[in-house]
Amino acid sequence: MTKALLAFDDKALLLGATALDMILLCQRRGFALDTLLKGSKLFEEDLRKATIKISPQQYLQLVSNCQKALPGPELAYLTAQSWLHHNHSPLLLMLRHSANLQQALLSFYRYRSQLLPLVYIRLQRVQGQLRLVLRPSFALGKQQAFIEQLMLHYLLGLVKQQLGDTSRLSISATSLDHETSWLYQHQWQLTPDTALQNSLSLPLALLKQSFADANPKLWQQQQNWCLYLQQSIPEKISFTEQLEQWLFTVLRQSPSQEEAARHWGLSLSSLKRVLAQQHTSYQQLQDQVKACAAQQALLLQGMSNKELAHRLGYSDEHNFRRAFKRWTGLLPSQLRS
Repeated sequence: MTKALLAFDDKALLLGATALDMILLCQRRGFALDTLLKGSKLFEEDLRKATIKISPQQYLQLVSNCQKALPGPELAYLTAQSWLHHNHSPLLLMLRHSANLQQALLSFYRYRSQLLPLVYIRLQRVQGQLRLVLRPSFALGKQQAFIEQLMLHYLLGLVKQQLGDTSRLSISATSLDHETSWLYQHQWQLTPDTALQNSLSLPLALLKQSFADANPKLWQQQQNWCLYLQQSIPEKISFTEQLEQWLFTVLRQSPSQEEAARHWGLSLSSLKRVLAQQHTSYQQLQDQVKACAAQQALLLQGMSNKELAHRLGYSDEHNFRRAFKRWTGLLPSQLRS
């Protein structure tokens, strides 16, 4: 492995002003700060320190507390709006002053521990479109939907702020309820599709279109600040993220848990223990990867069941259909229709 592993309780994420935005929104609705910080082992003075580090576990606790204060999809949207107009976070300013969307996405990936930890973006090119698929770096539980919706709202807002229009984009979202669907239609004029993973698709041509606030000098200044802040964070990546990305590359082989342990230089018991610490299992990760790959191939590439069975390492179509039903609750034919 090329990078050290990030554990669930490692203090390797910057709290920064971006988490404070979420807390301030709840405070303005009348919720006490000690309630919002409960269980996080953070104090009011911590929020004023630009370099205070927290663990993924602490970040999820903050999200959980704020969700209890402001339930529903509004909190993710309002927090994203705060980020778009933020003048104190070096990374948010860097993204705003990027030359284009391509540079902004590269900057986000490099410094995401300073903005929205716990998710990463997988890129897929499909028929002239770039699809940004949000994937969790850890098992995020009830907070996963909020964190991924927050990222989607921010990306949509950044495109609208800098390129003026979101009508050429399309969005897929999990667990779509009436309120969430209405919010996307009302704020972004987009009707999201229901999917197994949250994703945003945009024409490849938008990647190089110049940002309205592009400023190479200001971008460089903020990058220097980001580099300085990043020095205080261990360069780590979660094991589930590394394992999931590897599983995407070996779909056809469908490696067993024992083969995965050998690949990563771990004993079988060590592999199980590491994944249990991150609240997941090898079977869960493998099922998620196959389900996501199957949905993409079904809806975007038009693959037949026979082709998909071969691609995902199944001996025949019947076994693939049965597995797909277990993953999604639907047969492939029902998803197509």
